[in-house]
Amino acid sequence: MTQPESPPNSGEQTLPHPPRPAQDLSGRVLGDFRVERLLGHGGMGEVYLARQLSLDRPVALKVIRPELLSNPTYLARFEAEAWAAAKLNHPNIVHIYALGALEGLRYIAMEYVAGTNLRDYLAKKGPPDLPLALSIMKQAAQAVGAAGEVGLIHRDIKPENLLLTRKGKVKVADFGLSRGPESDRLHLTQPGLTLGTPLYMSPEQVQGQVVDHRSDLYSLGVTFYHMLAGFPPFQGETTLALALKHVHEAPVSLAVHRPDLPPELVRLVMKLLEKRPADRYQSAAELLRDLAKLRESLQAASTAMALSLPSQPALPATAVPSSAPTQMAPRERWRPRLEIRLGPKAFLAAAVLGLASGALIGWLGRAPDLLAASAPPPEGLPGLWMAPWQDVPARPSPEAQYRYAQLEVPEGGREAAWLAVPGRFPDSQDWAAKAYVQLARYLLRHRDAPRLDALAIDLERWGRAHHRDHYQRVAAVARAAARAIQDEPVEVVDKLGDLKFTTMDPALVELSLEATLTALRSANGVGDQSLIRLRNELTRALQMGTLDASGLPKFP
Repeated sequence: MTQPESPPNSGEQTLPHPPRPAQDLSGRVLGDFRVERLLGHGGMGEVYLARQLSLDRPVALKVIRPELLSNPTYLARFEAEAWAAAKLNHPNIVHIYALGALEGLRYIAMEYVAGTNLRDYLAKKGPPDLPLALSIMKQAAQAVGAAGEVGLIHRDIKPENLLLTRKGKVKVADFGLSRGPESDRLHLTQPGLTLGTPLYMSPEQVQGQVVDHRSDLYSLGVTFYHMLAGFPPFQGETTLALALKHVHEAPVSLAVHRPDLPPELVRLVMKLLEKRPADRYQSAAELLRDLAKLRESLQAASTAMALSLPSQPALPATAVPSSAPTQMAPRERWRPRLEIRLGPKAFLAAAVLGLASGALIGWLGRAPDLLAASAPPPEGLPGLWMAPWQDVPARPSPEAQYRYAQLEVPEGGREAAWLAVPGRFPDSQDWAAKAYVQLARYLLRHRDAPRLDALAIDLERWGRAHHRDHYQRVAAVARAAARAIQDEPVEVVDKLGDLKFTTMDPALVELSLEATLTALRSANGVGDQSLIRLRNELTRALQMGTLDASGLPKFP
């Protein structure tokens, strides 16, 4: 990494850089990891590119600064949050592989993301075009939403922690790793900060108040403002001055800097920047719903505004998760075309949007009494009566339809989105089967036993009629999942006990394991040993299971 010739004037470098590492670990072996080279350094420590020897894969290895580990309270809290983050399995979150300790060092092995981060992208290219910007917003919101569902708060959302791959995937780095020993209390008089960035902190975080997921939504709003305007909404000469602006000043409307943006997008970003958490979006799902409405309105206005990422955007080669931002020489930095500095203005909250007719609202508002397990199956593939899949946007191939449901649809609309795979591509049995597995997983996670039973009945009938054994296996696992929700652990073992897991689609094995773990949590000693044996068998099957080169499961 090279240092800039002079500090950039975006206001981001009001804080000192962390010190260079006392020793470069390049070439050393830490447990299962061979350190290759230093990628960057930040407030928590150094980040190295390493290779995991047992799996022969690249990883990002973060070595924690020793002084942070001298506080036992911080160490316990840090490890607890890191383990919680490691359990997150989401396509838009950098996965944590392992925590380790060796020779007085503590390190975390994480997924290595080849590409760049959003800050460096903006510094070099300026604000992205609208389709790319909206895709980044959606993917980042999906990550924050997934973490919020399990009670995990990032506390340091900023452009540096939004990693972009060459194919346009967004990966949010450092969930569970950004909380420092004083991260819930910002000392405004200290000369510099090493944890948390006041450019993107929420007012409640700045004031040392208890924060929840809405604090991350505020930081997302600041990041989105920066991405669209080319600079953050607040800038200051000192940490104190900057922090006070977050608490007391209303941001200049994004429309002043970008009058070309759709008004709905401006309202969305400004709503995220409300001072009071109660005035912001109350969840990432709510934000994603408004993003989906915006996308639909843009598509209706012009087919040229299709919101798909370019297949190969020109991005630098390496993304460094949560290290100090890589800076560029001034001659390389993008400059905003227009910077208008206005005094503080009161900014009214955006008017509440009325309920719109459309697929998403229809999915969220369906009446549960229509979904009884006794509902008669219609003609055609199973389950298509369960949700209005015809309202889901069509994609050109079964895989694209599957990926759309997997990566782009807000949580509330996924049931119909999964059903759109068999609904639109009834001849693609492999992708249809995969979609049914994901639909069953969705229903399990929402503890919807009646709908799981209804799906199982439909799958079993259709599988018998068309000699599709795999559909009958999915039906058996769906029934087991329903029994797990209904606290019937013995029935779970009975439904899953005769299945040959080593010949099953790995996703179906994962669903079986999830049902088993659900049953274990509520077993109260009933059938514990059988459930534990079943869990161990499923875990071994997953370790042995493979997919073919196309990513499709091999069914016997």
